[in-house]
Amino acid sequence: MSGDQLLASSERCVDEMLEGVAATNPGLLLVPEQRLIVDRRWLVSGPGRTRRVALVCGGGSGHEPFCAGYVGGGMLAASVAGHIFASPPPAAVAAAITAVGTDNPDGVLVIVFNYTGDRLNFGLAVERCRAAGIKVDMYISGDDSALTQVEGTAGRRGLCGTIFVFKIVGALVERGASLSEAMATCRRLGENTGTIGVAASGCRLPGATQPLFTVGEGRLELGLGVHGEQGAATIKAGSPREVVRAMLTQLTRDDSASRLALAPGDKVAIMVNNLGCLTQMEVANLTVEVVRQLCKRGVEVVRVYPGPLMTSLDMRGFHVSVLRLADPSWLDLLDAPTTAPAWPAPYLMPEEALKEELRVPDLSPPPVLAKMGSGYTLSEAEGGRVRACLEAVVDGMGKHEAALNALDSQCGDGDCGSTFLQGVKALSKAMSSLHMREPGQVLSVVGEVAGSSMGGCSGGIYSILFTAAAARLAAQHAQHTHHTRIWAEALRAGVEAVKKYGGAAPGDRTMLDALVPALEGLEAAEDDQELRTVLRNMATAADQGAKRTAGMKARAGRATYVRAEKVTGEDAGARCVALLLETLATAPITAS
Repeated sequence: MSGDQLLASSERCVDEMLEGVAATNPGLLLVPEQRLIVDRRWLVSGPGRTRRVALVCGGGSGHEPFCAGYVGGGMLAASVAGHIFASPPPAAVAAAITAVGTDNPDGVLVIVFNYTGDRLNFGLAVERCRAAGIKVDMYISGDDSALTQVEGTAGRRGLCGTIFVFKIVGALVERGASLSEAMATCRRLGENTGTIGVAASGCRLPGATQPLFTVGEGRLELGLGVHGEQGAATIKAGSPREVVRAMLTQLTRDDSASRLALAPGDKVAIMVNNLGCLTQMEVANLTVEVVRQLCKRGVEVVRVYPGPLMTSLDMRGFHVSVLRLADPSWLDLLDAPTTAPAWPAPYLMPEEALKEELRVPDLSPPPVLAKMGSGYTLSEAEGGRVRACLEAVVDGMGKHEAALNALDSQCGDGDCGSTFLQGVKALSKAMSSLHMREPGQVLSVVGEVAGSSMGGCSGGIYSILFTAAAARLAAQHAQHTHHTRIWAEALRAGVEAVKKYGGAAPGDRTMLDALVPALEGLEAAEDDQELRTVLRNMATAADQGAKRTAGMKARAGRATYVRAEKVTGEDAGARCVALLLETLATAPITAS
């Protein structure tokens, strides 16, 4: 096997995949000799056995969760798997039909994806079972909208839009529909379904080191299937908006024989099918873009089904399937319950509940000091020094962004400097609202700014630090005296809060290793000591503390999960504190 493929072997990977499906879902039975998955309800002996039209489907493996994932009440009765991208043999298909068709007077409907191998092997199995006395019919599904002309080709390929057939017809027969009614519904669904896909790369077969095809830089394959084949055309790569626009244009183009005609006022259900290698965030971005663009066309999207529905191993791409709800009953059938494990059922509510008026309370955070009063206040000159310090931070910390990010990349996500700078930019916008003579109010706002703009761990830590310090200052009532002691007590309260909620202590290789030495320097200062001297001493202590983190073993934060030999530089959070204090120490604080 290829070193980065976590598969048993190219020979056993399909069998172990099926074993995994059966182990996960006790309601499913695996018949390993035929690679057959059956809903156990169809095999129960006695009066408890399920009796109704049974749906059977299958195909090559590598498309998981298709097809075994759609076996369950309200969808398929059985599925049969071939090897990777290979149709299952006729004997295995016949076994699936026999398993759910024996002594079943309602019959079996075999759903076949329109590929030559599947048509031949499933067709032969259907003929053999029919000759053996089993009531069985076959529907060939094709929902591909990539072909501008169908004549002279093998026809529209069966793609993930066929899963709409599984769900709607599965729910229909669960309610007692006949075999002929099920066939008629299949045909109507096929007429109202279209699928189009794009991919940025081909997939790799088990054991292979190279993909089946490559795509040029900045290009995408448009109109591809699910067997590693290239698309019908290439298009320029772009944003979700640009890519989705190109796909929907192809899906609905007037000169295409495989188009899906959509008109304003149409109601549709859509699938956004991850072909294997997109992140869930990418799929969500694409999904909302598909919905947005269909709505702009006047089409009402009433159901959305995103996810890996019918994949192509590790292909990096996606399909969009659109079902025009030409029959109002189809929506109810889509919403009908199913036990099939792979069906991506959305969270629904009754229509009446959705029409109820919602009352959302004011969600803005209450001011921390709203009930505390102003507390400790400063003179005009002292308030001017506070402003000078904050302006120094706003003007001076940006130059350290890259260096802090580089330090953080050793054991984190490399964004310490960028995250801190987000807070600095937000602070700059909030400066006009600060009452510089009321340091409690100032630190309260700084804490709110840190929590709302920085995000992540560092935003929470700075928010706790400044909020706790602000509360301490608000509780003070001294006027213009004992400044050093008051600020030291406030910073001590902030540090203790960080230790309490963050779970770290000095020596754990965190920002505390710079912050605590700085605090101790402040606590040792005299009340009549010059402010610049106090800040310089604090900056020196923080710098020395940050340097010591280079030799520390991490015992808190993300660095604890990184191998020790990879953590060689200073802690980014500690260095950030040291740089912050260095910036304050050089602020023009003599201005009145």
